[in-house]
Parts: sequence; C-alpha cells; structure tokens
Amino acid sequence: MRKLFHMYPEQFEIPDGAHDEEILVYRACKTQKCDMESFTPTYVENGCIFLEGDDPTNPGLYSLSTYENPRHIKRFVIMTSEYGKPYKIAKGLTISECGPVQRTRERNKKRRDSHVDWWIYPEGKPYEKFNMIDDFDSYLEENVKKEGLA
Repeated sequence: MRKLFHMYPEQFEIPDGAHDEEILVYRACKTQKCDMESFTPTYVENGCIFLEGDDPTNPGLYSLSTYENPRHIKRFVIMTSEYGKPYKIAKGLTISECGPVQRTRERNKKRRDSHVDWWIYPEGKPYEKFNMIDDFDSYLEENVKKEGLA
C-alpha cells in the first residue's frame, strides 16, 4: 500500500480500518464543477507541505474529505470561507479504483459527523464518478427525508 501513495512522506500510513467500500458521499467543489481541482486532497493542494499545527502522522491530513450526510457537508461549506454562495456540492460513490476509505469516526471516536476520509491513488479520478447537484438547498429540502437523514 505504501508504494501506491509514493507522493506522501514517510510518516503517512493508511489506517488499519481503511478499506474498499462504496459509500454514497458528498463533496464540496471549490471550482464549482466536478474536476481534478475540486477533488484534490488539501495536503496536495497546499503543495505537499505541512501547515502550522499539522500532525504529519494524522492520516486524515492526506485524504479527500467527503460526507455521507448532506446536512454535514452544508454545515462544512457554511463554516469554511473558501466556499462562497452559491456553493456547489457533488454527489457520488467512493469507488475502490480510486482508493480506500474510512469513516473518520471509526478511528476518532470524538468525531460525531458523517465525515469520510478517502485516500485517492495518484492515478485516481473520483470526479468522473460524481455529479453536481444544481440547487443544493432545494435538493436538501426534497431528499433528506427520502434518504432517511431527517
């Protein structure tokens, strides 16, 4: 597994609980479309350097952040200044060809939201399997009860 993530430093280790699983998730898209830039893990986006306060041994630092619950992704974009309104959210499945996943709360018991870490292989193109949600607020109103997330 280490060889597959050659772009990360030696401190990086996939957590024991990471595995292949198809999970329906939501991703906030900075470019407002499903493209490589919107699906780049923060560490890579920052030029593969550590920012002040980063823990190089935290596997979540190297993952692509997604959420299972659409209400949780909405809370995230509202609290993060780089996602201005109208924020754009994509919906899709975590697929094994792109890398392993782990629900963050499986290794961090203090985590209460539906955050899912997804470690993307260098050749992975997860954005090809996602679709933009045109009007996320309307989507939320119409679909949350249907998906059992109310």
